[in-house]
Amino acid sequence: MKTPRRAAPLAALLALGGLGACASRQQAPTAAAKPEAPRAAEPVVRSTEGGFSVAIPGPVSEERRSQETDVGAVTLHTFIAVRPEVDTAYYVSYTDFPAAAVSQADPRDVVARASHGALEALGATGLSARPLVLSGFPGWEVEGVSGPRHLRGRFFLVGPRLYQQLLLHPEGKPPQDADRFFESFQLDPQVAAMLMGERRS
Repeated sequence: MKTPRRAAPLAALLALGGLGACASRQQAPTAAAKPEAPRAAEPVVRSTEGGFSVAIPGPVSEERRSQETDVGAVTLHTFIAVRPEVDTAYYVSYTDFPAAAVSQADPRDVVARASHGALEALGATGLSARPLVLSGFPGWEVEGVSGPRHLRGRFFLVGPRLYQQLLLHPEGKPPQDADRFFESFQLDPQVAAMLMGERRS
């Protein structure tokens, strides 16, 4: 299966102007005299339709947009949180591809190519890549740099659905909650089972 080579919202996150545009659609955070204490481990975003939960700092903007791919038009569902004061953005998305397009594909190849596509969309140079497993489903993690910014991303394929987690921050200055953001991502077992049924049908 061919995966989309470019994800438009990713490129928007890279420029400061893009970060500001995302932030302008969100409620302004309350000013604080000192750094915010770490939040509890409860997820900020729980998507029933998307079948996942993840700890992500608010406020979070949610968008849907149609995107052309090599297998036709798909809908990209995105959840974005931006912290412009530290030039950091958190991004979670899921995309459902036609079941017929992924039924014969090797899931490991799909997630690996999706990770390369994300690096390409951001004009980033890859630093590392490794396979992952999430609840028995294949995944891929990459890290890269694009100018002064560092990219870390995880990609998982569950049936015909591709999940993406991305974190952009200044090189050498990851946010304190970086690991929690990635490790908190969980799938809804019922949705995962439904998606796997679609892949086999």
